Amino acid sequence: MNKKLKLRMTTFFFFSSLISHSTQAAKISIEQRLDLLESELRKNNQELQTTKRELEHYKAYFDKAPQQLADHQISQKNKDQLNGKMSVPVSVVSKQNTSPIQVRDVTLDDLSKYIRDDIGFEYSGYFRSGWSTGTRGAPKSYAIGSLGRFGQENGAWFDLQLSQKVYDDHNGKIAKAVIMLDGNVGQQYSTGWFDKDSENVLQFSDIYLTTKGFLPFARDADFWIGKHALQKYEIQMLDWKSHRTDAGSGIGIENWKWGAGKLNLSLIREDVNAHKTDYLMSGKYQQVNTNSVEIRYRDVPLWDRASLELSGRYTKTNKNDTNHKNEDNGNYNDVKDSWLASAILRQKFSDGGFNEFTLQGANNSIASGFTRLNGANPSFSNNGSGDYYGKHTNGTALRIISQGENYLSPDIIMAHALVYAKGTDVYSYDTGAHNNFNSLRAVVRPAYIWNTNNQTGIELGWFRQKNIADSKQYIESGYKTTLYHSFKVNTSILTSRPEIRFYGTYLKVAENDISRFEFADAKSDQFSIGVQAEVWWK
Repeated sequence: MNKKLKLRMTTFFFFSSLISHSTQAAKISIEQRLDLLESELRKNNQELQTTKRELEHYKAYFDKAPQQLADHQISQKNKDQLNGKMSVPVSVVSKQNTSPIQVRDVTLDDLSKYIRDDIGFEYSGYFRSGWSTGTRGAPKSYAIGSLGRFGQENGAWFDLQLSQKVYDDHNGKIAKAVIMLDGNVGQQYSTGWFDKDSENVLQFSDIYLTTKGFLPFARDADFWIGKHALQKYEIQMLDWKSHRTDAGSGIGIENWKWGAGKLNLSLIREDVNAHKTDYLMSGKYQQVNTNSVEIRYRDVPLWDRASLELSGRYTKTNKNDTNHKNEDNGNYNDVKDSWLASAILRQKFSDGGFNEFTLQGANNSIASGFTRLNGANPSFSNNGSGDYYGKHTNGTALRIISQGENYLSPDIIMAHALVYAKGTDVYSYDTGAHNNFNSLRAVVRPAYIWNTNNQTGIELGWFRQKNIADSKQYIESGYKTTLYHSFKVNTSILTSRPEIRFYGTYLKVAENDISRFEFADAKSDQFSIGVQAEVWWK
């Protein structure tokens, strides 16, 4: 309290006491006493108003001082912003001492970590988009899954994942809710309404709860329930997955430490629409319930920077009496159990390169996925669409896959994807039942590294596939050449994003017995130019 105010109040009470005790010695009228009291009250009120104004001034000063200091320090550190690391100086100011007593830089990484760890919210995603035109009008894509995606992606794809921590006892028990949306946005027309029958599509690919610390026998493992599946493994240059389970809903355990490696387990519902044998005329199908059990034993150390993963998946049908009846009378396609087995050898190199070598075997409808020219995913239904058709006859197939990137020198890097596949008595979605097939796909992308942010390279793709069904031979082959320059954020071809690419692509269909594909004007080739942006974030 202000010293002058204290003095006035002391005088007031002293004087009042003096008047009260001296009434017997000197008679003072009531009017005189009231005048004295009013005079003192008036002075005290003036002092109170003055003190109030001073307090408001000090409050405003303490409120503004930290921000003024932060603004001053930000103006002194603009270089951090230019380097992609924006700093927000935070000052703690003592109200007893108006000088700053602590100054600390808070980076965007700090804020991100705070939001992720303390608030528990994560937002990650991916998209690609761009512009292109060609010599045959609007450019078309051909056999991306065999010739490579670079210079052929004429659509825009996206993934958006939201994760919120909903429980944390700070003693090892954590629960998170996760939702993922993905889809395609057409780039041909200005309108972009979502419609499953157009090029604009949207789906909830994941919606599940994941936990840690609730299983007493595996406290460090991730235990989840909902629409989800074990991790997908992508052949990035060919735009399909070597491992993928199309989940309706499920339950799983991941990262369960088991001996030298980690164990992943899942049970997934994966119903299909089994088409009637005359589906093209009737358009009818029946729903058949199926469930997939998958086991993966991964991260088993071998030698320096090398690890092994072994996995197996079995999809079992769960038919009702009506399903059996419709299949037995020959009106609907017979839905058969199917399996997939894989071994993956991963090797990392000290210079940042890596290689992944995969050996796979499958039967029935999963083996049929190996025959596809584009999305050669190991799906139980036709490319994961949920549609099941065709006469599957317990045929088997195997394939060998190699993908990765290697630094041939400090200035030269090369990425590759090589696939050899072979099958016997396998149903093909292109050439029908009882196919014996073999195929070879090769895509390489060497590039010259000008610096961290600039690369110039070429992607070369070639493939050939032969199907033999009912003693008739079907051959498909083609090649692609893409010349490009890219703006990058690091030198890696496969693992660094964002990236902006300027390219020119030549496509040639050499033989088309399987797909019957043609470019516009019934031509077998096309040249296109374009620019594409690709980015992922977390």
